[in-house]
Amino acid sequence: MNMLRRSVGRAVRSRIVPYVALYAVLLALHLQFTLGTGDDPMYAAMLDQYSLAYFSLWHYYTWSARTLIEAVVCIVEALPAIVWRLADPLCITLCAACIVRLARLEDRPAGRWAVCGLTLCYPWQDMSSAGWVCTTLVFVWPLLAALAALLPLGKSLRGNRPRAWQCAAALPLTLYAANMELLAGLLTLLLLAYLAWCLWAHRRPHWLAWAQLGLCAANIVYALTCPGTALRYGNEVTSWFQDYGMRSLWQNFELGISAAMSRMVLEPHLLFFVFFVLLACAVWARYRQPLYRLFSLFPVSAALVLGVLGGPLRALAPRLSFFADAVTEKGTLTPLNAWTLKRWLPFLLLCAVLFACALELYLALGHGAAAYAGVAVYLSGFASYGAMGFSPSIWASGARSGFFFAFALVAAGALVLRALPEKRMPWRVFGCTAAVCALAQCLSLLGA
Repeated sequence: MNMLRRSVGRAVRSRIVPYVALYAVLLALHLQFTLGTGDDPMYAAMLDQYSLAYFSLWHYYTWSARTLIEAVVCIVEALPAIVWRLADPLCITLCAACIVRLARLEDRPAGRWAVCGLTLCYPWQDMSSAGWVCTTLVFVWPLLAALAALLPLGKSLRGNRPRAWQCAAALPLTLYAANMELLAGLLTLLLLAYLAWCLWAHRRPHWLAWAQLGLCAANIVYALTCPGTALRYGNEVTSWFQDYGMRSLWQNFELGISAAMSRMVLEPHLLFFVFFVLLACAVWARYRQPLYRLFSLFPVSAALVLGVLGGPLRALAPRLSFFADAVTEKGTLTPLNAWTLKRWLPFLLLCAVLFACALELYLALGHGAAAYAGVAVYLSGFASYGAMGFSPSIWASGARSGFFFAFALVAAGALVLRALPEKRMPWRVFGCTAAVCALAQCLSLLGA
C-alpha cells in the first residue's frame, strides 16, 4: 500500500505525467470524432485538382489572406485521417505545456494539472463547426505557433538570455501564427503591452519583440490589402448581414462586446465559469475584507445563474430570459431600443462582468508585473473576440471565434495559479470545480 502511495505521489509530482494524461484523453476523444464534415471534403480534394501554388494564389484573389495557414490545411487534409487524429491532440497538449512554461508553473505540480484541466474544459465541439480538421488547423495549430514564438520573450523576462536558435525559430512561427487575423491582432496587443512595460520599467526590450511586431503588422497589412478579403467581405454582407454597411462605429463596437461577453456570461461555457471560480478562490485566499470577497462572487454568480444553470432557472423563473433574449444578431442595443433604460441593463451587466474580471485579476495577482501581464492577456484576448463586431460574419463564424479569448483566459488563469497561496481550501474548491467541469465537457464530446 505504501509503495502504491509513493508511486501515485511520484506520478502526481511528475513533470511529464499531466501532459501524457491530457494527450491520452484528447486522443481518445479524437479517435471517435466524425470527420468529413463542413469544409473538410473540399480541402481534402483540393490538391487532387490544383497545385498548392495555384490554390494559394487563387484563394488570395478570391477568398482569404491566410495563405500559409490554408496551405497547411490542404497538405494535412490530403494525408490519412489518422495523422490529424494523432497530431491535433499533441498540438493541444503542447499549447498547455507552453502556457505552463510562460506562467512559470514548472515547479508547481498542482499548477500543471490545473492548466491541463482548464484545457479540457474548453468546449471542443466548437472546433467542428466548419469541419474538425479544417477548423483546428486554422485555430489550434496557429495558437501553438504563437505560444511557442513567445517562449524566448518569456525567457528574457526571467532575466535569462534566449539562445540565437530560439529567436530564429520564433520568427517563422510568428509569421505563421499571425497569418490568422484574430491571432495577429492578439499578438500585436501583447507585444505592445510588453514594449510599454519595458518603457515603464526602464528595461531594454529584446530585439525579437520588435521583429515579431513587424511581422504581425505585415500580416495585418497583407490581410487588409488582400483582394480576396474585400471580395469575401462583400459576399458575407450579402449572405449574412445585409444592413451591416449602414451600422455606425459604436454599433459595431457594442456588437463585439455583446457577442464576446454573452458567450462568457449568458451561455453555459464551462471554461469561463471555472475561470471565474479560480478568480474568486484567489481573492478569498488573499484578502479577508468582506467587501473584496463579496465583489469576487459577482462574476461567478452571474455566470452560474444566467449561464451554467441558465436553462433550468429560466424554466423556473421566466423573467431571467430577458437577459439571454436581449442579445440579438444586431447586438444588445439598437437604434430602436437604446432609448429604453431597461434595455441597457443586459449590456451594462456584460460590461460590469468584463471589468470586474480585470479588477479581480489585479486583486488576485497583486500590484506588480504579474498583474499587468494577467490583465494584458485577458483584455487582449477579449479584444480578439470583440473585434468580430467589425465583421459581417460575426454570427456565421459561430462560437469558434472566441477560441483565442478562451485560451487567453487559460493563460491568465495560469498566472493566478502561480500566485494562489498554498492553502488547501481554495485549491480544493477550484480543483473540484475544474475536475467536474472537465469531466462533463469530455462526456459531452462523446459521439461528436
